[in-house]
Amino acid sequence: MIFPVLFLSDNYRIVFSISFLIVVLLIDFLRLKNRNFGKLFLSIFRSILKKNEINDWTGATYLAISYALINILFEKEIVIFSLIILAICDPIAAIFGTYIRPNIKIHRKSINGLIGFYLSGIILSLLFFDNISLFSKILAVLISGIVEIFTPIDDNLSVPLTTAFILKFI
Repeated sequence: MIFPVLFLSDNYRIVFSISFLIVVLLIDFLRLKNRNFGKLFLSIFRSILKKNEINDWTGATYLAISYALINILFEKEIVIFSLIILAICDPIAAIFGTYIRPNIKIHRKSINGLIGFYLSGIILSLLFFDNISLFSKILAVLISGIVEIFTPIDDNLSVPLTTAFILKFI
């Protein structure tokens, strides 16, 4: 998802992201509404779906929505940073939350996961994107981590959008 953003001009990346969204929405709609297509989809992807995604939208659908929105609303550098925060910090949060003890939970998420999210995000902020202020990057990571814990919205939607809005408006 990051590669098209890196190599396409603004107009093409917006067209690509909207096209990607349409394809993902179509696939998710078909698998939920068409029994045969749903069976085929589940036979291929059941092992990587979360339990709540079997009868509802997948994380990929929420990611496609956020991907299209941030590509439409924000400049390339903010899009890339927001996607990298999701792509790196979210899995690190899951690893910290799963394997590091003790594991204190807040709203189904763990404090350890939040610490992993913050640490990886701050390291990324220090290493990359020099033309975005360090304060904005760190604030975006901190607020995105908090939003991930407290929002009922899928983190594939909330994290990139929160990160992008903070970077743009702070």
